[in-house]
Amino acid sequence: MTFLEAYAKFGPDTMAIAEALAIKEHEADRLINARLNCGYAERLHARRVKKIAYAGKEPFMSEWAR
Repeated sequence: MTFLEAYAKFGPDTMAIAEALAIKEHEADRLINARLNCGYAERLHARRVKKIAYAGKEPFMSEWAR
């Protein structure tokens, strides 16, 4: 079982993931934190790209249509 499979099955339960992967609990906690930080960084980047791309305007909205 991989970490992502265990995370999908057990969620952020460090003890269950550690038992499923046969690792120590603090290592499972570190993997969970890395996964959550990665997801947050991806969402933050997507928000920044969207703000830059549209600059507060709706996409495909021409100036005369306002």
